[in-house]
Parts: sequence; structure tokens; C-alpha cells
Amino acid sequence: MVRSALLALAALLAGPASASALPVLRIDAPRAIPNEPKVAATLRMPGYRGRIGIETRGQSSQIFPMKSFAVELQRDARLLGMPGEDDWVLHAPYNDKSLMRNVVAYRTAGLLGRYAARTRFVTLRLNGRYHGVYVLMEKLELGDDRVRGDALYEFTFPFQARSKAPSFLTPIRRRPIVWEDPERGDLSKKRAIALARPVRRAERALYGPGRWTRRFDAASAADFALINELFKNEDAFHASTYMSLHEDGRLRMGPVWDFDISMGNSDYGPSSRLRGWMLEHRDWAERMYDDRSFIRRMGARWRALRAAGLRGDLLRMVSSNYRLLRGPARAQFSRWPVLSRRIWPNPVARRSYRAEVRALRSWLDRRMDWLDRRFIPRTRLRRG
Repeated sequence: MVRSALLALAALLAGPASASALPVLRIDAPRAIPNEPKVAATLRMPGYRGRIGIETRGQSSQIFPMKSFAVELQRDARLLGMPGEDDWVLHAPYNDKSLMRNVVAYRTAGLLGRYAARTRFVTLRLNGRYHGVYVLMEKLELGDDRVRGDALYEFTFPFQARSKAPSFLTPIRRRPIVWEDPERGDLSKKRAIALARPVRRAERALYGPGRWTRRFDAASAADFALINELFKNEDAFHASTYMSLHEDGRLRMGPVWDFDISMGNSDYGPSSRLRGWMLEHRDWAERMYDDRSFIRRMGARWRALRAAGLRGDLLRMVSSNYRLLRGPARAQFSRWPVLSRRIWPNPVARRSYRAEVRALRSWLDRRMDWLDRRFIPRTRLRRG
């Protein structure tokens, strides 16, 4: 009897067998992992074995029992085929029951030729216990294999800026801009002023009578807007909105980030409705959308993407992820039994992983139809 009880306990700690379909990360931490600062721990996984620093990360996601983590390796390492670096993110898709919304968004940015964080689905075992399906992804930072440029900034909510790194305010909309990389603590006062100046000038140009494209890279802005419109990302031009400064002094919008409240996974704001524009009343985007040449650029870009087969690529991506994850999903929802429960901000609760993925596919298909009707004349409509 004692032996059977021990075997049952071992099975619980191991997690369901289907969890092993993904690469396994084993993290052992001597105490509870805090929001900050990082605590010392060890990581064992393909391509790395050694000590790490780890802390929980995220803003609204901190309310969930399944936490996301920021991980700093002792040395640069190529993890699961991604370029070598020491800073990584373990994203917990707790409220995204498809488990894939961030991955779909970032890989779609890649289809557009834009850098986005590279991703891998993994299984996490924390202190010996199965902890769930995670997305291992690159942290957004400057580097030859990550974000290229002289500075990386984040446009965010005031309340989020207060809990992040130091920030400065824009002159017109008074939005806080976080120094993401280099961080403010690594900058002299003179250098910080110099890096803030292009952002302030860009906003004045956007809301002034001049040509705003002298301060922004219009092509990157169009791609950034299209991706956020396609997926109806609730955070776009509110928070998690990144931009980088380049040699010509202009701001390049992106990389895209944080798409858990998107693609129909929302019960509030414009993202709760499949139809309609996402960004037309958001700071900065509202001014870009007032520019007819910018809307024409978005339309031309959409038509080119559709002609190149975006619909098929996107739906195949979802199907491929589903085939990879349907086994591990059983373990995920055994560890975190959230199916049939509404977890903020889910609009509905579905009973199975298959139903969640089917709903995602259907939403994407119908959203692309809506954009087609805005951007493609009927005589040229294609279902690629």
C-alpha cells in the first residue's frame, strides 16, 4: 500500500507522459522565485547546464498562479537552435488556452521580414515537479541577432512605467517612454537626454504640421500597425509597444510583443470585437491613420502579403502548432485545469483544447476576410 502511494506521488510529480513531447527545462531554485531581484538557481536543458538568475515577470499576468519568468544565464548560449545570448524569457500561456498566440504573432512578423523574438515550445519542471507548457523566447534587447539600432524604447501605460525602469514623458500626449536598452542606469545624463530627444521630436512631428515620416520609418510603422490590426492586439499603442532608434535618426516601430490579449481572447475594448479597426483612436496611431498615404501603404502591403499566401501560411502555422501541442496540452490542462473556466480576459470558456484551437483558426479566417474587404477591391480578391 505504501509502495502504491509512493508510485502515485511520483506520477503526479512527473506529470503526464504526453508532456515529454517537448524539450524539457529543469529549473531548481532554493527558495520562492520573486518578482525582483533575480535569485540564483540552476538550469538543465539541451544546450545548457549551469547556474542562472531568475525572477517572475509581467504585469497583469502576475495575478495568475502559473508565472512567467525572466532568466539570465551565466554565459551566452544557443538555446534550442536560437542565436547565443544570456537573457531569455519563459512565457506562461495561462490565460491563452490555445497556448500559441504569442508564437503565431511573432512568427507572422517574421513572414513580413521583421525581427521578432524567436520562440520554442518547451516543458518546464520546477524543483522536480511538472510545471506546464511554456514558450522559451528571446528577451527584446539590442544585438546583432536581436534588435538592431542605437536604443530600444517601450511605449507603455503610466502605472506600468512606475513599476518598470525609469522613463521620460513625451511632449504632446505625455506618455511615458521606458529606456529599455540601454537602461537609464547605464546612461549618463547627457546620453539619456540625447536618446530621449528623437522620441520627443518624433511625437511633435506626428502631431504637428510637418511630415512625420521624417522622424518615423513609415514602412516599419505600416507593418507594425498591420500585425496589430490583423490580430487585434489590445495592448498595441497602450503598452508593450516597442520602437528602436536607428542611424538615420528615425524611429522604427517594433518588435511586436505581448499578444496574449488578442485574436479573440478578450472580453473588453476594441479587441473584444472581430470587426472594426483596433488602433484608430490610440495615441500616435490615430495620427498615422489620418495620413491617407499611410493608409494606402498599409493597403498595398496587405495586398502583397495576401497575394504571397499569407492566409494559407497563417492557418498552416496554427495547425502545425496544434499537432505539436495537442499531446503536451493534456499535461498542461491537468496541471492547470482552466478549460471550461473563464480566466481573465477570456470571452468564453471552451471544454477542450481542440475547441480552443478551432476557435482561433475561425477567428483568424474571419478577421482576414474583414481586412480583405477594406484593402482589396472585389475584382482582385484572392483567398490565398
